[in-house]
Amino acid sequence: MLEDKHSYIANFNCTFGKENQPMLDYFFEIILPAFSKEEEDQKKGSEKKETDFFFRNVKLTNVKGEFVLAGLIVKSTTLEVKSRIIKGELVRTNEIYPSDPYSYFLINLKNHRMVLVKNQKGSPTLKNFSVTAREKIRNYTREENEVREEKLPNVNLNVVAIPFKGAIEEELKKVKQIKNVTLRFYPLNGDIIDNETVDYLTETLEKLGSKTGDITYNTPTNKDNVVSIIKDTKGLMKPTIRVKFNNGTSGTLKDDSFTEVMSIPLNEEETFNQNIDEITGKVINKPEFNETSEENRSIYDRVYTRLENAYNTLFKK
Repeated sequence: MLEDKHSYIANFNCTFGKENQPMLDYFFEIILPAFSKEEEDQKKGSEKKETDFFFRNVKLTNVKGEFVLAGLIVKSTTLEVKSRIIKGELVRTNEIYPSDPYSYFLINLKNHRMVLVKNQKGSPTLKNFSVTAREKIRNYTREENEVREEKLPNVNLNVVAIPFKGAIEEELKKVKQIKNVTLRFYPLNGDIIDNETVDYLTETLEKLGSKTGDITYNTPTNKDNVVSIIKDTKGLMKPTIRVKFNNGTSGTLKDDSFTEVMSIPLNEEETFNQNIDEITGKVINKPEFNETSEENRSIYDRVYTRLENAYNTLFKK
């Protein structure tokens, strides 16, 4: 039976070391084994680690000639049922049920845009994915460096939701006053931002010899221009807006407040891999998922043959 699943597009911006080498330079040495290690350990009979989030069914897939890293992020949890209505009466209970809700994830290796598709209520979010990916990569790197002579570099990972103009406008309709807007900069993975204002800010960092930083605009009154700036960051900067809402309360809007929630119909009777292929086919042509800078294309072309060989050897059905 087909069910609509909520999906979210983000930027999986990952670089390595002090020189901020692009993700694909260490895809086979770090990314792929770090995402796959826990499942492989369990298949070999290793004791299952106590963890809340983990990856499963990680694979390299190819759709219309484009390579994508895909898999599941699973949340291992328990449901506590303390009360139930039985025969019309409220009855205390003490029932515990294991539950492992999951989300599908796909990372476009040409431009490191990603999509996360939640399978159900309670499935892992983009934030859960970001924290889990960073943790798995760091753990793998640390373990490898204990036995390697040539050490692996540290990861710098930022997963930022892609902002959509309509979603930003809808959020700001609820806002009476914008207290401040902060844009956080981080090292980019071969991206070039085609926007004069944002490009100027990025160049300022380079002139100062700084890799990270942020800029804050206090009490802006022009909402239209705030919308434009947030939209133009395209997930390559992390926006945060502190606001006072129309109802008088205060709050903070972050990147995941400004992304568009899309519905993707999936068949629950299909296998995980079949649904991964279905999701890939539906998003591969979306502009937000396939927009690619020349630098990203060059990096991708450089490792394309290795990706193709790995796919044909390890993952091709």
